[in-house]
Amino acid sequence: MQIINAASAVFAKKGFPTARMSDVAEEAGIAQGTIYRFFESKEDIALALFAVGEEACRTELTRLIEETPADQPLRVVREYVQWYAHYLARRREVVVALFSWELDPVGRHGTDIGERPWIAERLSELLDAAGVTDASAGVDFGRLVPLTLYGFTALAHLYRTPGEDSKVTLEQTVADITLRVLGIDAWD
Repeated sequence: MQIINAASAVFAKKGFPTARMSDVAEEAGIAQGTIYRFFESKEDIALALFAVGEEACRTELTRLIEETPADQPLRVVREYVQWYAHYLARRREVVVALFSWELDPVGRHGTDIGERPWIAERLSELLDAAGVTDASAGVDFGRLVPLTLYGFTALAHLYRTPGEDSKVTLEQTVADITLRVLGIDAWD
């Protein structure tokens, strides 16, 4: 985890394209060769960052499903969207770095953040149970929700005025937009 945390800090500071393995080693306080015992490349470290995020998301969604009455699927979706927006906002610099990597023509093309089948399936089930989506429409909203939150977090952070003192936080903005895209009132 030491290497992953160091990489997160380096990616956030330098951006993914310009970050080097030597930068990660220096941040972690270890020899560069040590990193290569665990990861072949910075891309592998980025994939490990996605895996850490996926585990956190899965844990939180599981908790919400277990603690919320089954007849309140919309409540689970709202709370998950709010939680995930907060989770991403706290890590916004690394989100921006990884987002730019995924959009790079030689990058990942958004495949990593969207490939969370268990989470996508649960969200789809919840949205269908709440009557929010129509599965026959051909749009996988369960996959779209995390991608929307992730993309909006990166873009909103990039386009906020530096030092902007807004009464509406980044996470509130991103969560509200995502819920609106789904046609869900954030405050019911």
